[in-house]
Amino acid sequence: MTTSMTNPKIMTITKEELAQKIQNAQPVQIINVLDPKFYNWGFIKGSIKIPLDQLDRRLGVLDKNIEVVTYCASYDCPASIKAAEKLLSKGFKVCAYEGGIKEWKEAGLPTE
Repeated sequence: MTTSMTNPKIMTITKEELAQKIQNAQPVQIINVLDPKFYNWGFIKGSIKIPLDQLDRRLGVLDKNIEVVTYCASYDCPASIKAAEKLLSKGFKVCAYEGGIKEWKEAGLPTE
């Protein structure tokens, strides 16, 4: 993991690191923060759909004791970092996967 170039307080995770966590069945909450109009792009297998604009009111579905990984569309999309900032401010252990569903799918990793 490294820190985000846009916000050094936010840790980021690579597709390889995230795939390894999933493969090793490590406890992690993977959150797709995209707007529902982008759901046709697919999802990282096992992820939870919480659009960025609904995150504040849906915090109760997340467990503060389990790491959270946020993701959105791609490196060009700021939503994963914004969601991670919000969750960090609420006391969650969080990192952002900035490659998003675009990079994940291009790498042939598991999607739904």
